[in-house]
Amino acid sequence: MPNPRAVVSDSTILKTGFLLPGEIVSLLTSMISLPIIAIFFWQRLRQAHVKAYTVASCALLMTYISSFLFVFVLTALLHIRSRDNTLCDAVILLCVTLFVVTKAATILFLIERAYIISFPILPRYQHPEYVLSNLLIFVPYATIAGLSIYYRVAFTNEHGVCIIGIQMVALLPLLLIEVLAYLYLTARFLIPLLMVRFGWQELVLPLRRVFIRTCIATAVAMVSTLAVKISLTMFNGEPAWLCCMTCKIDALIGCTMLHWMTKPEGQSGNEQDTPQMLGIHFDKESSSAVERRQDSGTNSVVLNSTSSEIKPASSGTSTETATSSV
Repeated sequence: MPNPRAVVSDSTILKTGFLLPGEIVSLLTSMISLPIIAIFFWQRLRQAHVKAYTVASCALLMTYISSFLFVFVLTALLHIRSRDNTLCDAVILLCVTLFVVTKAATILFLIERAYIISFPILPRYQHPEYVLSNLLIFVPYATIAGLSIYYRVAFTNEHGVCIIGIQMVALLPLLLIEVLAYLYLTARFLIPLLMVRFGWQELVLPLRRVFIRTCIATAVAMVSTLAVKISLTMFNGEPAWLCCMTCKIDALIGCTMLHWMTKPEGQSGNEQDTPQMLGIHFDKESSSAVERRQDSGTNSVVLNSTSSEIKPASSGTSTETATSSV
């Protein structure tokens, strides 16, 4: 279905013939993205193996895996020369499916971070906020993802160029859910972080760095997502190489921001008593301590940053924030 509000005309050179420079740039994007994402995955896999596999670490690894598959599969398909609609339809189906899986894994990771920083007493399936966050985000997101597949654009034009995209009726809700989920989950993580020390001035240096990195990474990821969706609204469907190239760049940016945001925080000589960055790599002792805390129903915890051990807080002791490295 044509988009009457499209900014870019269908007669543009992008749609009227094979563009070798565009294909080359798209291929170079893949050649850069694949090894970088693989390195990110390997580093976090080693850290999770040394510490412990948690829901957050698995969600992060799933993000890397789906991003890698997204880039690899689309690159393989895009360089098959075909003049029928079958290939175009396969490209947009795989593009939407893998893109949504990647974003869903990222959102699950952000939900898990928000859950961890609250030092919950209840397990996940009994924690009202955790359950509601998953339901209120993933149910509409899955629904809109299904609509995106239904309202997909996929055809080969008279010039033999594969044109793909998503109609506005599904594209805008998809963008809205992603942006709102990012904003809510980021705020849900940062506000408790500030409340630990009752304001920015009292926040210890490692946690300040966590705060800054989280803000910057979220902003960059949202700008990247907005750019991809806005570019789709400018066309009556984009040339496949252009659509997939922008999505591959978005996947690379998303993985880079997540990797930077979850970088383990080193301690300098004057920060021996400060907590590490809250995150995904609780060790086995810490994981056991969290489970014991959930079983016993204690109301607060203290993290010993030198031993990475989470302990129940004694009465009258304020709750310190966390972490080992998310």
